[in-house]
Amino acid sequence: MIRILFTLLLLVPSIIYASDIKQVRKEFYAAVKDKEAAEEFYKKLKGQNLSDPILIAYYGSAQAIMAKHAWNPYRKISYLKSGLGDLKTAVARSPDCLEIRFLRFSVEHYLPSVLGFSVNLDEDRKKIIELIEKDNFGTADSTLIKNIITFLKKTNRFNDHEIAVLDEGLKNG
Repeated sequence: MIRILFTLLLLVPSIIYASDIKQVRKEFYAAVKDKEAAEEFYKKLKGQNLSDPILIAYYGSAQAIMAKHAWNPYRKISYLKSGLGDLKTAVARSPDCLEIRFLRFSVEHYLPSVLGFSVNLDEDRKKIIELIEKDNFGTADSTLIKNIITFLKKTNRFNDHEIAVLDEGLKNG
């Protein structure tokens, strides 16, 4: 009986995390589309103790989304620099996480090149292809993988060979 209870206690944090990360993902996609949802998402993540690299990456992305909605140029740059810094931290802590690489890639994809902040696009593109080739999807479920790959294909930043890898990833994800 004690073994069963101990095993359950060990599993509870991972079950809670799985449901939390799904909620974070859902709120992220809402934040991308809506200013009020973006503000709520940012506030929610800002108030948490972020030790998990994926959550750090989502917080960095939330800051980048806030930059999109800020009207003051100083605030825009401040949000953006802070968000990119958090994304860099997340990648450093978990360099083989497809979801983190995707988040940084998507943020940098939308930045005007004149700002000079899109410095990791090529690195992330190559790593994303490598991870998909290895079927290394981490904690991403099949819906998330499909959404990631669909977005990546629409960016027109991938060559024909890489598109074939992405297509194969759709089948395997």
